[in-house]
Amino acid sequence: MNLVRKAPFPIRMIQTDNGTEFTNALLVTKSKHKTLFESALLEMGIAYHRIQIATPRHNGKAERQHRTDELRFYRHMRMYSLEDGRRQLAVYQRQSNDHIMTCLGMQSPNQVLAKYAGVMW
Repeated sequence: MNLVRKAPFPIRMIQTDNGTEFTNALLVTKSKHKTLFESALLEMGIAYHRIQIATPRHNGKAERQHRTDELRFYRHMRMYSLEDGRRQLAVYQRQSNDHIMTCLGMQSPNQVLAKYAGVMW
C-alpha cells in the first residue's frame, strides 16, 4: 500500500498538533527519528510546522471538524470490511466538502477550492 498520495492541488505547508501519529519530537527515546508522515512530507518537499504545546486555540478548527465527523459519520457507520469502510468514507468526504462552514465565510470547501483554483495551479 502506498501511503504517499499526490494532492489534487500543490500544498506548500502543513500544520499539525504534536500527536505521535505526526511526530516523534516530544518523545525522549525517538525524538531524532522521523515518522513516516514526516518522511513523506520531506520527500514531497512540503514544509511542516507543529503548533505550540498546550495551545488548543490553534487546534480548535480541527477539533471542531472531528466532532462534526463523529456526529455525521462515525457514530452511524457500520463497516463490514476495510474496503467497505473506505467506500463509505469516500462518499462521506465528497458530501462533507459541499457543506458550508463558518470558518470559510459560509462557503463550502469545494467553493473555496474553486475560487482559488486559478491561483493555485
